[in-house]
Amino acid sequence: MPKSSHSDMSASEKRSLRERLRPKERKPAVRWLLTVLLLAAAVLGLHMLLQMIGTLDFSRGRFSSYLHVPKIYLLNLLPVALLVAFTYFATNRAWLGFLIPSVLLFLMDFVNYFKVTLRGDPFVAEDFLTIGEGAGIIGQYTLHFPLMFFAGIALIAAGTIVLHRWARGRVPKKRWWLRVLALVLIVLLGFGAWELWYGNTDLYDSMLEANTSLFNVWKDAENYASKGFVYSFLNSLAEAIPAKPDGYSARKAEDLLSAYPEADIPEGQRVNVIATMLESFSDLSMFDSVSERFVQDPYADFHALQAESYTGTLISDTIGGGTINAERAFLTGYSYPQPRYRRDTESFVRYFLEQGYETEGGHPGYAWFYSREKINERLGFETYHFLDGYYENLLTDENSLDGHPNDETFFAERAESWEARDPSKPRFSFSVSYQGHSPYADDTLVWGETYIPHEGISDAAYYTVNNYLGSVASTGKQLAAYVDSFRDDPEPVVLVFFGDHKPTLGAGNSFYEELGVNVQEGTAEGFYNLYTTPYLIWTNDAAKAVLGRSDIGTGPTISPCYLMSVLFDCCGWEGPSWMQLQRQTRAVLPVMQSRGMYLVAQGSAPTASQGIALLTYTLSGDALQAKQNYAIAEYYVRRIHPTQS
Repeated sequence: MPKSSHSDMSASEKRSLRERLRPKERKPAVRWLLTVLLLAAAVLGLHMLLQMIGTLDFSRGRFSSYLHVPKIYLLNLLPVALLVAFTYFATNRAWLGFLIPSVLLFLMDFVNYFKVTLRGDPFVAEDFLTIGEGAGIIGQYTLHFPLMFFAGIALIAAGTIVLHRWARGRVPKKRWWLRVLALVLIVLLGFGAWELWYGNTDLYDSMLEANTSLFNVWKDAENYASKGFVYSFLNSLAEAIPAKPDGYSARKAEDLLSAYPEADIPEGQRVNVIATMLESFSDLSMFDSVSERFVQDPYADFHALQAESYTGTLISDTIGGGTINAERAFLTGYSYPQPRYRRDTESFVRYFLEQGYETEGGHPGYAWFYSREKINERLGFETYHFLDGYYENLLTDENSLDGHPNDETFFAERAESWEARDPSKPRFSFSVSYQGHSPYADDTLVWGETYIPHEGISDAAYYTVNNYLGSVASTGKQLAAYVDSFRDDPEPVVLVFFGDHKPTLGAGNSFYEELGVNVQEGTAEGFYNLYTTPYLIWTNDAAKAVLGRSDIGTGPTISPCYLMSVLFDCCGWEGPSWMQLQRQTRAVLPVMQSRGMYLVAQGSAPTASQGIALLTYTLSGDALQAKQNYAIAEYYVRRIHPTQS
């Protein structure tokens, strides 16, 4: 049956439309010139888009500041150009060469934007290793996508369409070797650039004040943004792959450690050690501008415990997040940054295990978070309980904090676990609380109490700070009850409590500033205020009798990696050779902080004002030698030394 004329016309019209849409065939030279020009324009456009997102506030002022520092501009442009060129020659399609890198870099740039907005710290290479934890954290927040997000998608789509239609230059199949040669050259250029610039942390650090007009480079996220996202992220790769310390050799490390023979815990002194790290717990009453405002004291119970304990100050490596740094520093003695723990690793947990202790703990968070379930086992824990399959069974409508048990339930469970233990073995227990975890509600009083009055501060600061202090007051009350459960226990028990880091209070910690607290990292006072948290070591009467000592008073200001050695001092134990070397280092250099800040020992434990005065970015003499020896021994112990599991 013949087709209708209408059908014939429709087919003809479709062919005509396809012909009109088909790109015009051009001479090879013209086609290649157009492809090169369009790709170059696309690279510049993508680079500019990434720079704008990397400003964090999408302001023209910050964006133009990059143009005034050619080194920063070019160091961000080169990786974009190389990645687009590599993808183009790999796919032989200009539009794919642009689209694939654009989507990857665009998403990474916005991950950085949201991470800074929500958590206050930038997106770095190491975050790829904890991508599950990051997704879990983001799930607790409501994301507000800025207009720039949708504008960026539209620009990338437009660029892809233009390249698909007009950038038609391709390498002929018979000349495939040209593509291979181009890919090899691009890779070689990349390696060269890495060696010269992107893997050079000294170069990156030397540009600390290169772009300060509109960025506060003393804040980590702002410093990161001031150098552009692409350059800063690539530099973070170098930080994620630590090199051997200067002067390192296995023989040198062995010689350092051999000076301190391994020492067992004396048979008659194997007291139980129960440690708890408190989420975001910090004593804000240390600031007069805060404590003078109190209408009731949220720290009353905690201060009462301090009065009967050995208590001091930690200078943490992080603020508002990075809990795992203080946690694993305490358990291993390793300084920042922590290793990845992909195998069984030497730790103080393993030392206790080898001394005949039961090793256990609990955390009412997810087992997958920070890979705790796997890594705790690699550190030597025999048993560890998590929210999954354990603490979730204790949840009720009354005790749930965003699906996690509050401190009342958590410490009650820890006390019950102690009562149900195997009494034939001493116990080393390390647990991590959840209550106190950010974010804190900024529009209602969750705990129903006011500690700081509304006068003189914003609505958001009033609610956020009082909700944080309400959590702290509740934790202090539960700590007091928990300690009381051990007072008359006939078993010798030493309790350790410490905060992992200070809380983030407001965007850029602005609520601290509203309360009159200096948190500017560019000043020693601001640094000290932002990174200090308390620790205390409490001993029951049975333990005092066994150990023949009772340490009450002020302990040293230290990094978290030294806290276990301070605990051993309170017990009168020597400890493993690694800890003994630590103890000698601590006597000279008690603080080694992630931002390159140090505290050099000057006799007795410093007060806050003395500690601030002693902070320094530079080391020399005995302090510098102690740091170098520590780095050599640590590298050996955590990477080379065989485990005894």
